[in-house]
Formats: sequence, C-alpha cells, structure tokens
Amino acid sequence: MSLFGFRASALALGLAAALTGSTALASPVLIAGDGSEKVHSTMVSILRKGGTSVVSVMSDYQGNLTPFSLIIPVPADVRPEQVIGLKREFIDRLDNLSAPKFAEFWEKDPCEPGEAEQEWERDLTAKASTGFLGTFDTGGSQKVAKEMLMDMKAQEKTGEYVFSVLSAAELRAHLKKRDLVLPSGGDASIDEYERGGYRFLVADVETGRVELVGGSRAQLSPIRFVTDSEYSTIPARFGLPSAAPAQELLIFTLTPEQRMQVKNYPTMAAPTNLSVDFEVKERMGEFYGALHDRFLEKNPGTFLLEYAFPSWDCGKPCPNEPLLPHELLSLGGDAVDAKLPESERRPAPPAETEEEQAKLKAMLEGKTAKEKKEIEKQWKADREELAARKALLARHRYIISRLHYRYGSAALPKDPTLGPGGTVEGGVKLPEGQLGAADPSVTPASANAFQTRYNHVHPDISVINCEQPVRYRWGKPPRTYRGLNKIWVAEDLSRKKRDKIKVDEVVQTPVPDLGIPGKGKAGNASGPIEAQTEHAATTKEGTCGCHAVGIKPERGGALALFGLLFAALGRVALRRARS
Repeated sequence: MSLFGFRASALALGLAAALTGSTALASPVLIAGDGSEKVHSTMVSILRKGGTSVVSVMSDYQGNLTPFSLIIPVPADVRPEQVIGLKREFIDRLDNLSAPKFAEFWEKDPCEPGEAEQEWERDLTAKASTGFLGTFDTGGSQKVAKEMLMDMKAQEKTGEYVFSVLSAAELRAHLKKRDLVLPSGGDASIDEYERGGYRFLVADVETGRVELVGGSRAQLSPIRFVTDSEYSTIPARFGLPSAAPAQELLIFTLTPEQRMQVKNYPTMAAPTNLSVDFEVKERMGEFYGALHDRFLEKNPGTFLLEYAFPSWDCGKPCPNEPLLPHELLSLGGDAVDAKLPESERRPAPPAETEEEQAKLKAMLEGKTAKEKKEIEKQWKADREELAARKALLARHRYIISRLHYRYGSAALPKDPTLGPGGTVEGGVKLPEGQLGAADPSVTPASANAFQTRYNHVHPDISVINCEQPVRYRWGKPPRTYRGLNKIWVAEDLSRKKRDKIKVDEVVQTPVPDLGIPGKGKAGNASGPIEAQTEHAATTKEGTCGCHAVGIKPERGGALALFGLLFAALGRVALRRARS
C-alpha cells in the first residue's frame, strides 16, 4: 500500500501524464525590451475580502539594464490610479514566513522535571484591564493602549515604475513609441488575453532604480492593483515568451476564513515533518530544491501546498513574527477598507467603565476650566481612535496559503484557477521517542495549521546523575546553548544549485513513494497527501494515518490577539526568553 495513504485517480494521473509532453514555461509577466530579457521567478499575492481582490506581482529579471517594460494582463475594471508599487519587504515577509523550514529540537535534561518547553511558546498572560484604553506602560506615569503604538498605515514605493492600463492596440503603440521589442510569441500572448477580456497593465521601469543582485539578475519591486472581480484565475501562461528555462511560481493568498488551493490541477501537501541530517540546516534552499525536483519526478504537473496558517500566527517554530497591521494593509487591506462606510471603519467606542470614569475624574482634578476642556477633548479623541484601531485589527484576520509550482519538464496547458480548500493540519506534531520521529501525516482539522518543516534532534549527552531520569523529551535549546538563534528557511529557490545535495543521503525518514530509502532512524513517513481538487484522489487509509484532505470550509479556532499586539510593539521577540 502506498505510504501516501492514497492512490491517485485515473483522471488525476491522466492529467499529470499529459503535462509532461511539453517544455513550455509560464509567468503572468511579459517583458518588452531588447527581446533578450527573462523571468526566473514570480511571486503573486492575492488578498481577497468582501468582493475586492488586491493582487501584488513581484518578478525577478535577467537582462540588460536598458529601457524595458513589464506587462501584466489585468481584469477590465482595473484603473491606473489603483496601481501602485510596493516595497519588496512585504512580499519577502510572506515568503519568509511561509517557506519550508529547518527546525531543531533538543532533549530536555533527563533529571529536570516537567515537559519540554518549545521555542515558539509565548507567555501571553497579561493582566487584563477593565479600562478600554488599556494598560501598556510607556515608562512614565501614563499608560496607553497597545494598539495606539502600532503602525497602521499602508506603505508604497514610488519612483521605480510609471504605470498605465491599456488596450492591446494602445499597448503596441506605447511600445513602439518607446522603441521596445516584444519577445518572440509576445504578440500572440497579447492577442489571446485580449480575446479573454483582459486589459494590460504596463509598468515602464526606471532602470536607475533597479537593484542588481548579481550579474544581470535584478530584483524588481512588487506591482499592486485592485479589482472588484474575484481574480480566481492566474494568467500564468501569458508570460511564456519571457520565461527562463526553469522558473518558480509562488502564490500567496490571504482570505478571511479558508485556505486556497488550485482547483484545475492536482494540489498536494508538501512532504513535512521528515527527520533530516544536520547539514541541511544552512543548505535549506539546496535541500528543498532537490526534494521538490524529486517530488515533481513522481508527481509532474502538481502544485504544492506548503503553508496554511492564520495571519496572527507564524508556525512552529516561527521564522519571524506574524504579519503586522501595516504589512496587511500594504498587501491590500487599505483598499478593502476604502470601500467600507465610515461607521465600520470608525465605530463608536463602548461606554466608559467605572475605572475609566475614575481615571478621567482624577485627570481633571485641580485643573482650570480651559485645561479640563482640553483634557476631555483629547480623552474623547483617544477613545475614538482606539475604537477604530481595534476594529481594524478585528477586520484584518486572514488565512495565509502558500502554493508552489516549478516549471521544468511540465507544461501549463491552462491558467491555474484558485478555489477554497478544507482546513488541514500537518507538520506541527512534536518529535517523540528515542529517535525523535515526528508524525508526518496531513489530516483534516478544525483549524488550519499546516507548515512544511524538516526536523533534526540533539540527544542529551551529559552524565545522568539522578535515580529516575526521564528521557527523550524534545524541545527548545538548553540554557547552555550559544548557537545562532535563527530559523533557516528555503528561500530564493530559482538561484539555488539543486543538484548539490542528495536527498537520499540526508533524509532519515523513509518515503517510499518518492523513492527515498531513509536511514531507518525515524520510522516511515506518509509523504505528501493530495488535497481534494477537481481531480480528487481516491482515499485509502493505511497505517500511515493520513487521509485525503476535504474541502469543507471550517472557521478557525481562537484568535491570538495578544501575540499580534506584542509582535507589533517594536517587533519584539516572539519566543520566550531563554532562562
């Protein structure tokens, strides 16, 4: 029996086989320049809420730094004033937060009592205040609400692009005026998407603002546009003429209650919770690239789900803090808010509590009539502002999904279409037992908690000086640990050398369906399991304990507001301080 816990249906296998027949590559970005420019990787972020979709597209670039333009097909309702440039850091944060990660676990001192503490545990016990204005101590006599210290303004980047939204005829005239050339096949792509009802967002690049990252490779800032359409189909085939021989497509979705998956291609959960050798730690990009290639050999034409977590969380462990309010707003929350009535954006504050009334009374005591008027005015303004900020935090809670496709030997005969997927959990169970094996299964759950994690354990090697030692409790580093406090993740995959690390030599967990023998150290892994799509697999439950992932949407669990608050206050550490 397959250790995946399923066998693909004939329909899914037929589609996968069909995808191997071409070497066509894809990206939603076409480049007009001197005809030699190439795109190696593209990241697409889609924040969707209340009928509004905010799409951000970020590509890298290889070519001469002569004048060039980026062309992106957009829905017909997109207007030039709704297009802005973003700082790369916002998409980079999404990438870093959701990327496959390397996690280390240490054996707790066998002579110390209690369970092992984890790196990601946080002390969220805060003394609650009955006062609406909160009790954050600023160091002086005044205490203010934590929300009042957060950055809650969207940010954009100006100067790198000049934007326009054009028809196909207008686009060709524009390129001719700038003396720019489309790559071979570019005209056909434009005609195809014009027939599909698209217009074309043109970003003329100010080459003096482009950041080179080595040779002729450059990092371009994200381009963001707003549409009132659902934007469920990614026009990935449009950029075929500008695609490099191998390309990464990463899709990030931020949706209120559900994770997303690709509906017209197989979507499978990435292999997770595998035990690996220590050398993987600082070579996560090379390792995951090699593992991804192995996966695609066995499952061509498949999108990988690599992450599905609430935006107020950040995984186990956290490579960085959760997305902060200004980041969520920059990724599109501000455009969603702009369509709301004033009463929703700035609701009336609640009635004052007795504690607040007493506080205000004390502030007014001994003051002149003029001073009292100013104090009461500021008090009212502060309460109104705080109510608006609390409402903003409550509005912007999303499920972040990360979908990954690598275009190598597989073609993309049609543009990927997104749709909701069921809640899943995987990659979060802890190592257990002498070998530190962790449960690799991905299962339906009441709330989304899926991450792609690769584990390495450090057994205790000290001399045991107690009569009843308790072994193999895996958790955070010991107090004596002096190593770098960093979570290594798989980033910048398009530039990694994917043949420099051999997965068969570093993966300890056997994964038969990927042809990985393992080292016999950590038991058998389930490997990836397929989420139900339009090509759903037939479920077969085996000893691996995994199931096909359902698509019924579920509401997430309890919200961790304090975690977001503490993260936002100067990007404080999310992890408990090591004692």
